[in-house]
Amino acid sequence: MQTEFYDDEPILFRVNIQNKADSALTLVYALEGSDVPWRAPEAYFVARQLTPARLPAPSYRCAQVAGIDSTDFITLLPGASFDPLYKQAQSTVQLPTLYPLLPAGTYEITFQYSTMPTQPLEWTGGSHEPLDVPATEARLRRVPRASLESNAVRVRVQPARARLKQLGAK
Repeated sequence: MQTEFYDDEPILFRVNIQNKADSALTLVYALEGSDVPWRAPEAYFVARQLTPARLPAPSYRCAQVAGIDSTDFITLLPGASFDPLYKQAQSTVQLPTLYPLLPAGTYEITFQYSTMPTQPLEWTGGSHEPLDVPATEARLRRVPRASLESNAVRVRVQPARARLKQLGAK
């Protein structure tokens, strides 16, 4: 895995959650607002700074998020794995808020995924829209309550590279 990055680029990680059980498991992809976390499942990165540097101020985002529906669930057979960030990572607009974007320094980064919330409203992102169908609520009841943390990855972030235009290129 690449461990050197620049402070003007998101640090892209490959995240996989594997089902090590003997039976199928129902989980939910990270949804809009899962990284804040405004909704379940909570899915976000934590960066622990190992060298002094000034961290950026938190960015502001729109609090309006889409609801949850049947396409947000995945059934994992025994031994199968999935990337909980896959659906959100399909939108390049979301990459800077989805993956860490850090100033120069050395960090230990972990990924957190939690399905602990039990109330349906916590899964809809605070939207007061009802769940799309009773089947969605039934699927939510099948999601096991768990809080997962990845192994830590140590990365070093360098100051931003000079843009070609700044170097005189056309």
